[in-house]
Amino acid sequence: MKIVTVSLREQRVSPKKANLVMSYLRGKNAVSALQELKLMPQKSARLAAALLKSALDAAEKKGINSEELIIEEAICQEGRKFKRNFVRARGRATTYLKRMSHLKISLSKIEIDKSDKSEKPVKPETKENTKGAKGRKNGS
Repeated sequence: MKIVTVSLREQRVSPKKANLVMSYLRGKNAVSALQELKLMPQKSARLAAALLKSALDAAEKKGINSEELIIEEAICQEGRKFKRNFVRARGRATTYLKRMSHLKISLSKIEIDKSDKSEKPVKPETKENTKGAKGRKNGS
């Protein structure tokens, strides 16, 4: 269950680069992730740290302990693009794009399962995990 959702729109960082940092955050403890972001050299890490700090402040304003929060959702979507020209030989020009990103982080509480986890879940049989001549394509 999402407790806090914050977003940062139209940031001048490439979505491809920002997605590397956002995918690193998914599923981590919010407080430890904030400390790790402060050590990263990327521009998108600075933006994500500011966004995560804002989310933690919003959660504490709701009366939730920040130690109990995990990052449930950390996504980066493509925003607008600025089109710019690069001057080339013989009076020509090449267009390149300056991309923008929308960053979004959602926090939720850590849910502790009280059920016995000593048993491993049984994987249902499918064609991929069955072993034998029938599951193989070459028949070898």
